[in-house]
Amino acid sequence: MVESGNKHIDLSYMDLMADGDADMKKTMLEMLLAELPVEVEKIIELGKAGDWKNLKAVSHKLKSTLAFVGNEQLTEANKTIEKIAKEERVVDELPVLLDIMTRQSNLAHAELQSEFSKL
Repeated sequence: MVESGNKHIDLSYMDLMADGDADMKKTMLEMLLAELPVEVEKIIELGKAGDWKNLKAVSHKLKSTLAFVGNEQLTEANKTIEKIAKEERVVDELPVLLDIMTRQSNLAHAELQSEFSKL
């Protein structure tokens, strides 16, 4: 990834949207830090419960958030989870995808926190 030493986030899209405005970037990072863990936890709970309708909605909403995080594994896992929820099917890979969401969001969150502390 292009960020300084970050392995789990790529903030180039955020930098593009912030257009050099450090206050805007700080606000966007605050939003991500607050939203990402909450939304991922919802996905985990809804996935385990097989609540396809709400899982599809939360997963769809999370797509725009993940664009700012820039973590390919999170983005791909979320995309697959949304597809599973749309098709309302139980698949063996869902627990693996939920685990990827948990692990990658935790790693990304730590790096987002580090970036935030630099501002």
